[in-house]
Amino acid sequence: MLLSDIFYMFNGLPSNEVEISLQQTDEFSIPYIRPSSVYDNVIAGYVNPSKIDKKHIFEEDEIFVSTDGQGSHSYAYVSAFRFVPNSNVAVLRPKGNMDINTKIFYALCITRNRYKFSYGRKPKGERLGNIKLPTIPKEFLKIKIEETYGLIKHFSGEKTPKLETGSWKTFQYSDLFAIKKGKRLTKEDMDEGDTPFVGAIDSNNGWREFIGQKPIHEGNTITVNYNGSVAEAFYQPIPFWASDDVNVLYPKFDMTIYTALFIIVIIKMEKYRFNFGRKWHKERMEESVIKLPAIGNEPDFSFMENYVKSLPFSAKLLKERTRASKVKHIKDKTVKIREKGLSDDELIKKYEAGKIILQPAIKKMIKTPSPSSVLKTQRG
Repeated sequence: MLLSDIFYMFNGLPSNEVEISLQQTDEFSIPYIRPSSVYDNVIAGYVNPSKIDKKHIFEEDEIFVSTDGQGSHSYAYVSAFRFVPNSNVAVLRPKGNMDINTKIFYALCITRNRYKFSYGRKPKGERLGNIKLPTIPKEFLKIKIEETYGLIKHFSGEKTPKLETGSWKTFQYSDLFAIKKGKRLTKEDMDEGDTPFVGAIDSNNGWREFIGQKPIHEGNTITVNYNGSVAEAFYQPIPFWASDDVNVLYPKFDMTIYTALFIIVIIKMEKYRFNFGRKWHKERMEESVIKLPAIGNEPDFSFMENYVKSLPFSAKLLKERTRASKVKHIKDKTVKIREKGLSDDELIKKYEAGKIILQPAIKKMIKTPSPSSVLKTQRG
């Protein structure tokens, strides 16, 4: 059947017709979303719903599709929050009753059809409506999505405070952290195992692979690349091995995952200062300064923690940290759907035969923008 047979399609609102704020101005502000290849990056800012025509305001659990952008067209997601889409986002509303499993399944199907489109052939209007969709497999309906992955809401329930950076103060990295270098380990010398190997990359929490060597650094630390993808920073929840292109920051204060994520966002904003010819090596980092919220002459770690806790879905952080201790689970999560076009009968047969694993893709579909990405958006 065609997408247009089961969904009504709605276009979004152009950015020149709305007043966008980089952060929530009050508790009533709602996200204004844009095309993106990753769900973490769909929020472009926030708008006042009282100034928006109701026909452009959509509720949570709606399917939306990126309809433009060379690298982001055709990606479809199920929203976990109320929102206003921009003009390069289409919203799909079922013509009949549809549960969350079915919505996520169809969003996955739409995304897997993106190879049919391009910048010059956008998935808009009739093209989007003509995507062929399969009947959802019965086994898919049995997946307990909300129970398995949890559509978790605010951690603290408190309103997210504004970031008044004018009162922030600068602190030297060496006063906040003991900075240690990673250690070189060649591919030839690596053994197979379960120890995360952190390299100078910009994704996957810096985890390039898993090795058999024992960890050389402790968990509850921050890694910062001084070479490669310079200034990419990640929170490391468990012991690991870091390459010699990575600095490891051991806190001299009682650091929680929440304060770590707040600080990481600030660290990443320093990227523009460094490049291949001006690397952020250990000695330079020790002399560098970071600007943070403060009380008197001391960092206000309590504010940083409470700020991140107030962000949507921050409760998920503790759950993910616990799961990070189960390295085998993380390794298993790397299994992905590699086939194109789930609307193809052959692929449905493969799924029914157990040859296609959908759960990892489902989890990507229903997770919400991470606190660190939302904080980055709010900071501009």
